[in-house]
Amino acid sequence: MKKEIIAFIVLVLVFSASLINVHFLTKLTGGIVTLVEETERFVREEDWASARLSAEKALAKWEERHPYTHAVLRQTELESITSILSDLIKEIYAEDTGSAKGAARAAIARVKSVASVERVTLGNIF
Repeated sequence: MKKEIIAFIVLVLVFSASLINVHFLTKLTGGIVTLVEETERFVREEDWASARLSAEKALAKWEERHPYTHAVLRQTELESITSILSDLIKEIYAEDTGSAKGAARAAIARVKSVASVERVTLGNIF
């Protein structure tokens, strides 16, 4: 009986850690999505200085959480988001409205997809 109780406690701890991880990752990606949406708005207004600042904040926010994201996400996801945010900044520096809007939409979709993949669902458990 003692082994079953210990196993149950470990299971509860692992599940709790998973929920905390999902919450933190959702909060991180939500903040980045907000910054990229703000960037897209500045691009539409052709306010390139504000768009650069906002996009660079999004990339900095992503990179400052690298120790955490490196531990919980696959390397391909890390590289993908870093690359897509860097591409957004490149398009903003080129001041190409169409390409910058497309890069912003792609960045939003990619960041959201990472958060959605990490959610705890019954399919992930069973």
